[in-house]
Amino acid sequence: MRIVMLASTHPPTDARIFSKETATLVEAGHRVTILTMANGEFEASPGVEFELMPRPKNRFVRVLKGRELARRALELDADIYIIHDPEILYVGRWLARRGKKYIYDAHEPYPDFIAGKAWMPCILKPLARKAVAAEEMRGTENAAGIIVAMRENAERLAPSHRPILTLHNFPRKKNILKEPGPKENLVIYVGGIMDVRFGKEMISFAGAFASDGQVEGWRLEILGPIHSDKYRELCMRIAEPHRGSEYFHLPGEYVKYDIALQRIRSAKIGLSLVRPTRNYRQIVSSKVFDYMACGTVPIVTWLPSYEGLVSEADGPVFVTPGDEDRVPQIIAELAKDEAALRQRAERCIESCRTKFNWEIEGKELPGFLERLVNT
Repeated sequence: MRIVMLASTHPPTDARIFSKETATLVEAGHRVTILTMANGEFEASPGVEFELMPRPKNRFVRVLKGRELARRALELDADIYIIHDPEILYVGRWLARRGKKYIYDAHEPYPDFIAGKAWMPCILKPLARKAVAAEEMRGTENAAGIIVAMRENAERLAPSHRPILTLHNFPRKKNILKEPGPKENLVIYVGGIMDVRFGKEMISFAGAFASDGQVEGWRLEILGPIHSDKYRELCMRIAEPHRGSEYFHLPGEYVKYDIALQRIRSAKIGLSLVRPTRNYRQIVSSKVFDYMACGTVPIVTWLPSYEGLVSEADGPVFVTPGDEDRVPQIIAELAKDEAALRQRAERCIESCRTKFNWEIEGKELPGFLERLVNT
């Protein structure tokens, strides 16, 4: 079976597209082409081809370039196409009118995410949310099927009455440790630094790691780009008393994946805090499971989306929304009992090896596509 992945904003090596879905389909004997807008060069791997078009910086121009993407997609003559960005769902409808089948893979709750973008004027946000939701529904009504990364997306798109497959972004087994390795007294956060992710609050936790703090002898590292220039100024002002210290590190910029992974594996505790706004209350953070796979105990804001999926019995520590200021105290309590912390780390790894891994989650993908192609 020939499959084409279509994207406009996701990079060709996006973990879900390339390392998970594409790898699973190739392992099942299918040929996959990743057709996307991206700048740079990417080496093909067995069973995978990259077809790249220049990626415009301007969002409006990028959407218009979808026409070229559509024509090239049709030339590739796939058995089925998987669309990964809502802004090019019209490409799927165009392909469908020419007798082709496509699937929409909804990675995120896009109507809320796009309405929550900083560049979006407040007065336009309600309209943007409705417009994206309407486009998603139009796109899914014409699709052969739908893939979602969280069950809330499945509920939102259910009115399209199309077959839906939920595939959470769990780590691949090869990235799950067999046991917690040598670790530092380190607490880490990896990801975008922004207000909804408690960026400035996490930086303010640094005081607890100082010589007279609750977590003396430990180190806090916050790795990732800061959301905006204005927010950067605020964060750097809060971080100033701690800069250059041995207990705190804030590069304030993108950190390469291999470096970030090495630091996660070295950490005993990872942070995944989020304000349960309309835009974020339904997410299932893949970061939580990435931490767990490394034997790094996550401290996580509890959201309804985790209900029935993961619990403290699996290793994480959950914080009630609004109680995030207790995080330094929670870290101090975990740090006092090394044996209990190690047991939590072992539970995290075991939970990933037995439940939260892509090999279990993604095994239905090839069959799902084959059924859609043959019906």
